[in-house]
Amino acid sequence: MRNCFIPKCDLLNKNNPKRAMFNVPIKDPVLLKQWEAVLPKHRPLKEFDRVCENHFAEDDILRYWEHTINGQVERMERKKPALRSNAVPCYIETAESAFYENLVILNRTAKIKRKQCVKAHNANKKKKKMEQMEDNQSVTKNNEAEKGNLDVGNIQNKDKVDDEVVEQSVSIEVTQLATSEFEALYDDVYEVELPSTLWGIHRDLEKTFITFTEFNKDSMNIRKYLYIDQQLQYRMVVGQRIMKKGTLENVSTEALSELLSTLDKIRVQKVIIKGSSSVFKES
Repeated sequence: MRNCFIPKCDLLNKNNPKRAMFNVPIKDPVLLKQWEAVLPKHRPLKEFDRVCENHFAEDDILRYWEHTINGQVERMERKKPALRSNAVPCYIETAESAFYENLVILNRTAKIKRKQCVKAHNANKKKKKMEQMEDNQSVTKNNEAEKGNLDVGNIQNKDKVDDEVVEQSVSIEVTQLATSEFEALYDDVYEVELPSTLWGIHRDLEKTFITFTEFNKDSMNIRKYLYIDQQLQYRMVVGQRIMKKGTLENVSTEALSELLSTLDKIRVQKVIIKGSSSVFKES
């Protein structure tokens, strides 16, 4: 799950997952604008977004409680660091983050090219197999015609069997391609940018499905989720209602980030029964 609002920060600091996180100052419009002016503008700041300690000056982070006892200052480490009331992030794109961003782009481009090559190879393989089967059928028909033993019923049955073999072969290849794309997504799923920290990622250990879920802090339940299986079949669910389902055509992390953003914007409505009337209320 992503914690820091800064893109790629969690990946760059995966060896330091317990670094301090600070909530954005949603309740202070003036300070919030100062944060927005400094932070990268890949999306608007939200209520539950956080920024880690790596993007603040050390003087702005309060790590100790200080008390003066008999003229001597005593320091006690805080259980959880805090920020000064007027602290503003000091984000600067470093050479390391720029290098990592370029590396991610290169890896993503290589994966896309590899998938295109696999699709082209499978299409060419299918074409050759069908041509070979047509040649075999043609030779068989000619031999039977020359011998005078042409059996129209048998030829039709053989064609039907051959068509079923081709369909099964194509189905197997499509399934294998979908599985390979799913496995690539399974490995890169933590590069998907979640709409907020209320969203989580769940991966089946046997690699049969991936689920993105939104936790409702008021009802303490899962309110929305996006489910994807090995064949790239997906369901977008809000409450108990399936909003959309089908087959994913684009399994890139960017496409999934946009899909989750769309799902996050859907407002949940519940019905409150009052006497004989029903009232819809947004939650």
